[in-house]
Amino acid sequence: MAATGTYEDRLNLPIAAGEQWASKWDFREVIEEELIDYARIDLCIAGGLTEALKITHSAETHYINIVPHNPLGPVSAAACAALCMASTNVGVLEMPRRPGSYATELFPQQIEWADGYSWCPDTPGLGVEFDIDAAENAAVDPHGWPPRLRRNDGALTNW
Repeated sequence: MAATGTYEDRLNLPIAAGEQWASKWDFREVIEEELIDYARIDLCIAGGLTEALKITHSAETHYINIVPHNPLGPVSAAACAALCMASTNVGVLEMPRRPGSYATELFPQQIEWADGYSWCPDTPGLGVEFDIDAAENAAVDPHGWPPRLRRNDGALTNW
């Protein structure tokens, strides 16, 4: 991680890192040495809300904001929104698709989102419902999992 510090010393740009890191231990050095400006926590990789809150609180003590990495769908979006609502050091929430605009056949109830804002559901849970009957009837492509994604230049990328 020492290399990150050399970039920060030479660039007048905020540095964000962490979307592939799996625990508070992966974030520890860059937070304690204040090598980043934004902690990019991926709740689905880091172990869920509990571990993400630990990382968030650690970052807060060093005035580092979080920007949750949210690439996976309605449940991830709801969990990331819940993390942001429980935190004081939020930079922004990555929201690649507006909740309620996709996967509605499998997730008929998703978090509420309007004009760039979300709010806490007034019911237990994250505010997402899963339709198991729709999932049982959904077509599955056995060759499509795990997805093999490629960038425009043909290079493999993760999902």
